[in-house]
Amino acid sequence: MSRTENVDVVVVGGGPAGATAGSLLAKAGHTVLVLERETFPRYHIGESMVSGMAPLMEELGLVDELDARFRHKSGITLRWGRDPEPWRSDFSAAFSSTGSHFTHAWHVRRSEFDELMLDNARKLGAMVHEAAQVTEILRDETGRVTGVGYTQDGETHRANARFVVDASGQGRVLTRQLTRTNWQDDLRNVAVWTYFDAFTPIADKDDILVEAIQGGGWVWGIPLSDTELSMGYVLSAEQLAERTRGGRTQRDVFLDCLKGSHVARTMVDVDAVGELRTTRDWSHVCDTFHGPGWVAVGDAAAFIDPLFSSGVWLGTSGAWLAARALGAALEDEGQEERALERFDALYRQLFKDILAYVRFFMDPTRLREEYEERAREIGNMVMQSSRVGFVSMISGVNAVADVVDFDPMSVEDVEGVMQEWDEQATASQEAGEDDGRRSRALQVDAS
Repeated sequence: MSRTENVDVVVVGGGPAGATAGSLLAKAGHTVLVLERETFPRYHIGESMVSGMAPLMEELGLVDELDARFRHKSGITLRWGRDPEPWRSDFSAAFSSTGSHFTHAWHVRRSEFDELMLDNARKLGAMVHEAAQVTEILRDETGRVTGVGYTQDGETHRANARFVVDASGQGRVLTRQLTRTNWQDDLRNVAVWTYFDAFTPIADKDDILVEAIQGGGWVWGIPLSDTELSMGYVLSAEQLAERTRGGRTQRDVFLDCLKGSHVARTMVDVDAVGELRTTRDWSHVCDTFHGPGWVAVGDAAAFIDPLFSSGVWLGTSGAWLAARALGAALEDEGQEERALERFDALYRQLFKDILAYVRFFMDPTRLREEYEERAREIGNMVMQSSRVGFVSMISGVNAVADVVDFDPMSVEDVEGVMQEWDEQATASQEAGEDDGRRSRALQVDAS
């Protein structure tokens, strides 16, 4: 039988970003409905977390469970740039510089991790409907989003809400219709990967491996356990198309990658490659992350090449910011525009910083010191060493304070802040610099 539900917020998508938004809004006392089109657990790639996620996991009460269920991730080992030998960065260096007690992240099986996150949203008070496919965006006569229509068990239902959160991932249920998606043409990549049940650990067995491959692309190695390694190859869609001409397969391309690597081939038996999976990793960003009655988070808002495993961190950080902004708007509808502009501005700046650095790092011909120094510059970390600045950037630690302390009502003149960012961006472009520098205008003195 068809039903109509009335809630404060509908969240479209129950992945990490959607589960985060649903959890935090329900925890704050708002009525929340999460609609997930699949039934969990379900397979997903994106298995290596960064340590910048630790404060959110603590906020959600999940740290002990993550520590018990998943392998710790201590840092990253790279073979990248002109340095002939692999080099390592330890997450604890960044956290010790901030005084935090978190020194690690986790390598996770996403089927388990995502189910844990969604179940936690239920525990915190969110209603969750799985196998629920959103089919319609509801709007009033002004164009404001007022809810969604969805199907479940062959029935059509309606959910009315004061706000809708698009956390639908690459499906982009709302953003596909309500805004424009800008594809980053230089980051139209494809990932091909598989799993090995035996491997030789690299220098630190808990590290993720990232290695540049001669001829283009890069390879990851993620130790999910002592007996399971996720290994994948990311290369441009154009390169993959070129290398699979003449009857060659993606398997041939993947084997070429492993045999051509310096580190990955020492970790696994190349002849033991099993079933391959593939997906496109096309980086993109929407023109806006919000509009009347809606916000977008996670891949529905923006996605960046997974070089530094920043996807889940960026999505959940955006969801944390969105939950704060929506909470303020729900408490005082007159503050909606200000709160959502604040959310959009900070979330977009997080995206820009990571994108600027990924683009710089994609050149595998630089010295290690150049990568480290550029990370410090983009993050505007004037008091930190370049090495610590690099770890802080790739782990998300440099943005923790901005996210954790985010107050959507702290800026009196949001337009002034955004204008300042635009002026800084213009100045950077005129100077031939990347538009990635974090504006400190967000750190407003409360006095």
